[in-house]
Amino acid sequence: MNPIIMIEKELTETDVSQYGRLRLPKKKVNNIIAITRVPIPHSGIQVEIVDNSNSYWVNLRLDSTGYFIGSGWNLLRDARQLKAGDVIRLDWQNYKFTF
Repeated sequence: MNPIIMIEKELTETDVSQYGRLRLPKKKVNNIIAITRVPIPHSGIQVEIVDNSNSYWVNLRLDSTGYFIGSGWNLLRDARQLKAGDVIRLDWQNYKFTF
């Protein structure tokens, strides 16, 4: 696993709120973009997150404050019963994240 394209984050109250957004570290996402050369338009791109045998399609977007995972995040959050303070890790492999 390459730490340059791995995102580790402690979830905040906002990440697990009803707003359904997971904020991602801008520097880490920029590293992934630089290595993979996959641009992320403001409208976002669909990205797969694989968690054990389950697969979730989420929208990875950019706004004025940085990158976030929007639609689809709630399904994964609820399936894993994630809460503020939990630490998650997303590894970028073969054009998808593994959880």
